[in-house]
Amino acid sequence: MMPATLLSGLPSLPGQRVNVFGEPDEEEFVRVAVPVVAHLSFADMLALLIESGGLVYAELDDDQAVRDALHFALLATDVVMFEDKAAAALTVLHGRGEPDTVKWARALAVAITRVYGVAA
Repeated sequence: MMPATLLSGLPSLPGQRVNVFGEPDEEEFVRVAVPVVAHLSFADMLALLIESGGLVYAELDDDQAVRDALHFALLATDVVMFEDKAAAALTVLHGRGEPDTVKWARALAVAITRVYGVAA
């Protein structure tokens, strides 16, 4: 990755030494926030959260933890991958798969519906 360099004398640049999630870190390169809008279906979100492994059952009641896990999964995943896996995620949700995976998919589905207001 090529680091960005902020030019001195340009006060409007909001760069900071933060990690990719905006948390302060003096050992990181200077980064600027880049807003991104993604339009995700319920199946897209389910696939991203199943594949990312970024949540545990105890976090499913925490709306911010669900949002953060989805943001991380979106940043860390190839868009083509999760679109391809969305149908497979719905198949698991409907009971076709390993029992533990089906249980996890259903728990994620409840959290997705609560946090984002969408359902399968």
